[in-house]
Amino acid sequence: MIRLLYISKASPSVSDEQVQEILMSARRNNPANGITGVLIHGGGQFMQVLEGPEQKILRQYVKILDDRRHDDARILHVSPAHTRIFEQWSMGGIAANPLQFQHVSQFLDRRLEVVDAKTFTNTMREFAQRLNADK
Repeated sequence: MIRLLYISKASPSVSDEQVQEILMSARRNNPANGITGVLIHGGGQFMQVLEGPEQKILRQYVKILDDRRHDDARILHVSPAHTRIFEQWSMGGIAANPLQFQHVSQFLDRRLEVVDAKTFTNTMREFAQRLNADK
């Protein structure tokens, strides 16, 4: 199993209704593929964490690259995962500017370098805490 984090720029025409459609589609389709995660959206950006079987995650990411609702998708981090952080969410949603999260700017600044595993895990837990708080 792997965990993948990417960020992308939302197309200027993307509406809140379209973001909700993305979430609903993921929630419908992800369970069959063993995928869980979270989509953070706002400030003209998307950031998504996908966790699940490696081949399923990579195939899903390739599909995401073809989605015209965003562009300039960049993987910020990918790592093996032994347990799920987002096991309760086929796809959680957080409406917030991704850069509001403390560690995300570090990922952007260091995306071509190795990101400390503890920093990555802490960021994922921060997302999960936010999802729990929004329930």
